[in-house]
Amino acid sequence: MFKIKNILLPTDFSQLSLTAAEYAVALAIQYGAKVHILHVIEKTPPILAIRSLDLSEDKIKRSILNDAKNNLDEAVAKVKKGKKVLIEPVIKKGIDYLEIVKYSKDEKIDVIVIATHGRTGILHTLIGSVAEKVIRFAKCPVLVITPPETNKK
Repeated sequence: MFKIKNILLPTDFSQLSLTAAEYAVALAIQYGAKVHILHVIEKTPPILAIRSLDLSEDKIKRSILNDAKNNLDEAVAKVKKGKKVLIEPVIKKGIDYLEIVKYSKDEKIDVIVIATHGRTGILHTLIGSVAEKVIRFAKCPVLVITPPETNKK
């Protein structure tokens, strides 16, 4: 039997990505584990924003980081909802699935709980999903949550 001590919940702050939170929190309560809520910011800011808003790259990066911190605080509050669960909020910069996999290894994550919205067709074929790449490269178990139909809007 294995012991779950650390659970990773990656999020892009969308309602879809947070549907996995219920499962992560339930596991954390059951095993007395910590939930690491991870958001990954792209390394380079959108060039269009720099040109159209006439802002420096540094200002854009600071703005993106501040927005991410605020959104992460809101996500932590939504996930906690008065439950007694230990949460570690984390922001990383880089390529989403690579940072998720690296963090899971570095922090000795026991299970990754991630949501997917089941993208299909050519878009799915061309770019794949973050969840699929995490499943492919993670060295720990990955619990993939398919959101209920009501959340797929």
